[in-house]
Amino acid sequence: MIQRRCRSASRNAGPARSGFSIIELTVALTLVSIIAAMAIPRLNYERYRADAAMRSVKTVLQGAERNAIMRQTNIVVNFDEANRRMEILEDANNNCVLDGGERLTSRPLEDGARFGLPASPYPATAPSTAVSGPNLCTMNGYPAVQFLRDGAASTDADIYVTSSRGLPEDYRLVRVIQASGRAESYRSDGSSWTRYN
Repeated sequence: MIQRRCRSASRNAGPARSGFSIIELTVALTLVSIIAAMAIPRLNYERYRADAAMRSVKTVLQGAERNAIMRQTNIVVNFDEANRRMEILEDANNNCVLDGGERLTSRPLEDGARFGLPASPYPATAPSTAVSGPNLCTMNGYPAVQFLRDGAASTDADIYVTSSRGLPEDYRLVRVIQASGRAESYRSDGSSWTRYN
């Protein structure tokens, strides 16, 4: 009887447990880390920073246009290039100046991004600064775009942003169309500009 129990126990034990040995796991992790180390330098973080700055500028401009229509008051967005930020003013009396009772908010550019003028700007334009337009107003000494109560802008405007390294392929453009107040974005590949949604 004792012998039967031993034999049946050995039969039920089955084959050895399947799984990975520590050596197999070490080899697999080593291969994954080698592949990751080769891929990481190929990622262009500066491009992502420039894209984030472009989206930030476009979002602020779209929000200003929407608020001008909803609140039925002019909204002014100025561009402080030195401090890498935008200021948004709810301009109740339409004078492009911060007066008592008017609300001013500030929005910085993303880390690692700045306003900057490319060597090859958008075709058929000749800007002299990173923020340009034929009829820009000024607020606090900075160039500004005013959005009117009907959603139109006070002027056509071009706002250029780039990464901190400022290579030609890192430049981005947000264009404001005066008649509609619409903001359009573009990317540079170093030699040409393409529309970006």
